[in-house]
Amino acid sequence: MSQEKSPQFLIQDAMQAILESGNYDMVHLFSSEGLPLAECYKNGIVPKDRLVELSILFRELKQMADLMGQISNIKELILEGNNQRKIVFRFFQAFNQEVVLAIVVPPKKSYRGLTNSLIKTIEGVTF
Repeated sequence: MSQEKSPQFLIQDAMQAILESGNYDMVHLFSSEGLPLAECYKNGIVPKDRLVELSILFRELKQMADLMGQISNIKELILEGNNQRKIVFRFFQAFNQEVVLAIVVPPKKSYRGLTNSLIKTIEGVTF
């Protein structure tokens, strides 16, 4: 009898594959309220609670940009330091709500194509 993998395990499995390739240091999927849905990390470069705070703050910033600046449907916000490490926040719909994918990208590593693929995996999973 084969057991089907849980949705969270499928998502974390995809996250782990990217982590092992060296293109992510950390990746977390949060609900719009900041509740953790899935996560994977090698080391805690950024404390998880700080990522939650930032994801909620950026979601509010995204809404303000739409209201004040008529910049609608912001899909990504990036913080990049002089050391070229990035923290990327991707906003998209999954599980009948807006979710936030928070990614810590090491210096000089690509992430966009892998992130797009991860998002397709997440969108294809149902809880």
